[in-house]
Order: sequence, then structure tokens, then C-alpha cells
Amino acid sequence: MAIVLLSAAVLFWYFTPSDVSIVSLEAPKEIGIYDLKNLKINLQNNAPTDVNVTINVKNAFVDEKGVSLKGFVILAYENSSYVPSNASNVTDASQKEVLLKPGSNSITVSLGYEVPGTQKVEVEIYQRGKLADSRTIEINVLPPKISVVLQTHNGVNGTNEIHTVFGRLETLAKGGSAGYVVINISVMNELTNTTVSTATRTIRTHSTSESLVVWSSRKSIYDPVTGIMTSIDTETFAPVVVIELSKGEPSAEKYIMSPVVVKGKVGDSYKVVVTATWRDKVVSSEVRIPSPEQVVSSDLN
Repeated sequence: MAIVLLSAAVLFWYFTPSDVSIVSLEAPKEIGIYDLKNLKINLQNNAPTDVNVTINVKNAFVDEKGVSLKGFVILAYENSSYVPSNASNVTDASQKEVLLKPGSNSITVSLGYEVPGTQKVEVEIYQRGKLADSRTIEINVLPPKISVVLQTHNGVNGTNEIHTVFGRLETLAKGGSAGYVVINISVMNELTNTTVSTATRTIRTHSTSESLVVWSSRKSIYDPVTGIMTSIDTETFAPVVVIELSKGEPSAEKYIMSPVVVKGKVGDSYKVVVTATWRDKVVSSEVRIPSPEQVVSSDLN
């Protein structure tokens, strides 16, 4: 008899309909890589009283190796509250207990991905230890679209021509941040068809436009009257390449703020190529020193 009663209780528990259900999942259809976005989970509690449920969001975060990380972050909730749970009360440490009020409830969680492609996010709701409802939503994670922009500046130092090349890495906002990008700088002598100098540097993008060479410094100013110490942070945007063309002997200037420095003679012709590599994507831009317009202008003079 005890076995029969126990079996009946188990069957009653198993087939009793749940009080809660997932009404909808709301998230952007497309997000940029490395961008943090939100997923809103709309829930319905049909019970006349508060109900404790356990929520699990799978694939909320994916690292650069494509591995889905356990856990998720609750950002906000409406008509519900997050209840810190003991690890022994849940089957997975990534699950979180939430108290739902009668009627409509919503929970907003954070999403973030370090790999592009389609990501499937699954939301599970457990009530009284059993799965009450689950839903999935697909999100397209866009890879960054990067480009290299080069700008030249020309000056004269005595009898020497000074040609500088400034570079920027631009990222389309919709594609998100590019994270770490490897920059290769190469200068070729077009008269001899040889590479005269190269350099490689890695930059981490924080905005849609990053200078390729930035020197940061801090200067502290002390006021002896008030005893106040003021710190001023400054950034210097330096050229990626400096090419000095001399009519006689080259100058002693080292141009130490630039990663590539070439010293040649007036009449030499160079090609500067800057390549940006992000994983399997490669983009490049090039300029000629001196520019064809400068050569024509010099010939006319």
C-alpha cells in the first residue's frame, strides 16, 4: 500500500501542470562581437501567490575559444526578485532562484560573445524541482569590420624632407569591438624593390577609431601654497612611419616615438604598407613617399 501511495504521489507531482511559463524572449537579432547586450525573459505566474522558481540561461556568454561559460548575470527584474540560493538547493551552480509575483514578471540578463556566428540561447524554468518551461532564441553575432586609414604629413628640416605617415584602425560600430588586432608596418624601397624596415605591434581597440601609435604620460604639478597635487594625463599620437630624405648627410634625429624610421636620399621612392590582422581577417592600406603629386610638383619646380 505504501508503494502504491508513493507511486501515486510521484505521478501526481509529475503530471501536475506548472504554475509558471515563459511568455517570450526579447533580444536583439544582431549584436557585435564583444558587445554586452540584454535578454529580457517574460514570465507568467498563474498561481494566486508568490512562486519560487529556478532559472537557467544556457549560452549567455561564449569565450574566444567558442566555449559556453556557465552562469549568467541578472541585470534587472520586474514584479519579481532574485533570491540567493544555497548550492545544495540547485542541481547546477549556474542556476539562480527567483521569486515570481502573481501575473506578469520579467527578468533581464546580460549576453556577451567573443566569437562571431549564430548563437542559440536556451532559457529553462524549474518549479518544484521539475522543468516547467523552456524556450530558445537565436542571435547573430557579427564579426568586426575593420579598415586601416593612413594620412601623410610633409615637412622640411633644413635641407631634409620629413615625411610622416599617421595611421588609424577604424571599426564599424555595428560590428562591435575588434578586441586585439595585430598591426604590421612595412616600408619598401621601390627603386630597389626591397623591404628596408618592418615592425609589428598589437593594439586593443576600445572605440570605433584607434590611433595606431599612442604615447601616454602623466605630469604632476605641486602647489606649495595649498599643498594640492594635480595630475594631468596626456596622449601623444605619433606617426607609424617617419621617412627622412636628405640631400646630403642624414640628420642625427632618432624620431624615437615612431616604430619605423627610414633615412634615405632625395630622389628615393618608398611604399608604406600597413596591414591589420584580426583572426582570419586581413585588411591593408598603402601610401607612397613621396606621393606622385609631390614628385610632379618637384619636377615642375
